[in-house]
Amino acid sequence: MNTPEHCEYSPADFRAIVIETPHIRLIHVSGTGLCPSPGWKLELVAANPGIVPHPESLWLEIRETQPRVPGAYAPTESSLEAIIEDSRAEQVVIRFRKREGFVLPLREHVGARR
Repeated sequence: MNTPEHCEYSPADFRAIVIETPHIRLIHVSGTGLCPSPGWKLELVAANPGIVPHPESLWLEIRETQPRVPGAYAPTESSLEAIIEDSRAEQVVIRFRKREGFVLPLREHVGARR
């Protein structure tokens, strides 16, 4: 059996929440991926495609770092999160380098102020 080269993700395992205060608007993105073995490092990083043609979308990319010593295939859930300051986004676009991504709608945080 070949070990997968990437972790697997589902939009159902992610959420994007808006947290607003009188002075700042933050977007908290969190989720999980199913990685082929323990020890994978997952990061959500800015994926600005240059001139932003859609300022209502916050673009993030999932970066994966495999463990230095590959382990036996043992599917392991790994979590990732990011907190980003953004005043205009209405959705979050999650991208991958070699796979199709997905879009997350923003949810309002309980107790958020406008």
